Amino acid sequence: MSLIEDYPLGLLKDCLTALGFSPTDGELELLQGFQAGVLDFNQKVNLTAITEPKEFIIKHLADSLSAEPYIPRNSSVCDIGPGGGFPSMPLKIMRRDLKFTLFEASEKKSGFINAEAARLKINGGDNDFICMHMRAEAAAKTRYRQSFDVVLARAVAPLNTLVEYALPLVKVGGRFIAYKGDADEEFTAAAHAAKLLGSGKAFKKYLTLPYSDIKRTLIIYEKTNNSPAIYPRGGNKERSKPLTL
Repeated sequence: MSLIEDYPLGLLKDCLTALGFSPTDGELELLQGFQAGVLDFNQKVNLTAITEPKEFIIKHLADSLSAEPYIPRNSSVCDIGPGGGFPSMPLKIMRRDLKFTLFEASEKKSGFINAEAARLKINGGDNDFICMHMRAEAAAKTRYRQSFDVVLARAVAPLNTLVEYALPLVKVGGRFIAYKGDADEEFTAAAHAAKLLGSGKAFKKYLTLPYSDIKRTLIIYEKTNNSPAIYPRGGNKERSKPLTL
């Protein structure tokens, strides 16, 4: 697999700098290599519609890394529905202190993510980056329940559905971070569900992706109470009948 021809390395470095990073040459090479891997596998399995190199850097890599300031050091992190490895793979490349467990419903996508982690050598051992072929609602009924410091979800489902998937996986004292666009209405609609599932506090962080006019919102829920054992309900009820007042 060859790297992308005429790769805009300067844009990647500038985006990372704008986000507060001081990237090393090795980190830049890994991000570039990951991008090439996604685009190569994308020819066989649909991972993303964003294939133009500059768009990919802004809309996937920079976007994934935008939540980094809100992830405490040495956190155990869960990524639900990562698809092609977003946001977890870019975050792991830039934050080696983090330990990741990903839950992906597609076996082909989970296989790709694990193969990429091995190829790029970003798994430092002790399974500190692993993608499980498992749905988040199933994982929340196993030993993974309330076991993570931080749970992430990007472009997965409406917020009132996401909180039911995510908050049961967050330990008390941890947080759930949802990547969204214009999310004010979703935030309001999800308030009841979030409280029911153990969130005592939630706030929004508005940002514009570097070198673009793309507006994003990070919704951050702090977990203060245990999630009732009946949640998530399973059977696709999280999507078909989301929790409302």
